[in-house]
Amino acid sequence: MDCPKCKGMMMLERFSDFFLVFYAWKCINCGAIIDRTISNNRRKSLTFRGSQAGVTR
Repeated sequence: MDCPKCKGMMMLERFSDFFLVFYAWKCINCGAIIDRTISNNRRKSLTFRGSQAGVTR
Protein backbone atom coordinates (compact mmCIF):
# COMPACT_ATOMS: atom_id res chain seq x y z
CA MET A 1 0.00 0.00 0.00
CA ASP A 2 1.28 3.48 -0.87
CA CYS A 3 0.96 6.43 1.51
CA PRO A 4 -1.63 8.95 0.27
CA LYS A 5 0.51 11.79 1.64
CA CYS A 6 4.05 11.02 0.42
CA LYS A 7 3.64 7.83 -1.68
CA GLY A 8 5.97 5.99 0.74
CA MET A 9 5.54 2.40 1.92
CA MET A 10 2.82 1.64 4.48
CA MET A 11 3.21 -1.08 7.13
CA LEU A 12 0.46 -2.61 9.23
CA GLU A 13 1.10 -1.74 12.87
CA ARG A 14 -0.59 -2.57 16.18
CA PHE A 15 -1.60 0.39 18.35
CA SER A 16 -2.89 0.21 21.91
CA ASP A 17 -3.73 2.28 24.94
CA PHE A 18 -5.18 1.28 28.31
CA PHE A 19 -8.52 0.08 26.91
CA LEU A 20 -8.25 -0.27 23.14
CA VAL A 21 -6.13 -2.29 20.73
CA PHE A 22 -6.39 -1.65 16.99
CA TYR A 23 -4.41 -2.09 13.81
CA ALA A 24 -3.66 0.68 11.33
CA TRP A 25 -1.42 1.40 8.37
CA LYS A 26 1.59 3.58 9.21
CA CYS A 27 3.89 5.13 6.64
CA ILE A 28 7.54 4.31 7.34
CA ASN A 29 8.60 7.45 5.46
CA CYS A 30 6.44 10.30 6.86
CA GLY A 31 4.65 8.61 9.79
CA ALA A 32 1.09 9.14 8.49
CA ILE A 33 -1.43 6.77 10.08
CA ILE A 34 -4.54 5.45 8.32
CA ASP A 35 -7.05 3.25 10.13
CA ARG A 36 -10.61 2.17 9.32
CA THR A 37 -12.19 5.23 10.98
CA ILE A 38 -9.92 7.68 9.16
CA SER A 39 -10.53 6.06 5.77
CA ASN A 40 -14.33 5.94 6.34
CA ASN A 41 -14.43 9.61 7.31
CA ARG A 42 -12.36 10.61 4.28
CA ARG A 43 -14.65 8.60 2.00
CA LYS A 44 -17.75 10.27 3.51
CA SER A 45 -16.15 13.70 3.19
CA LEU A 46 -15.30 13.16 -0.48
CA THR A 47 -18.82 11.89 -1.18
CA PHE A 48 -20.30 14.93 0.54
CA ARG A 49 -18.04 17.32 -1.40
CA GLY A 50 -18.98 15.60 -4.64
CA SER A 51 -22.69 16.00 -3.93
CA GLN A 52 -22.17 19.67 -3.01
CA ALA A 53 -20.32 20.41 -6.28
CA GLY A 54 -23.62 20.57 -8.20
CA VAL A 55 -25.18 23.02 -5.73
CA THR A 56 -24.82 26.70 -6.65
CA ARG A 57 -24.79 29.42 -4.05
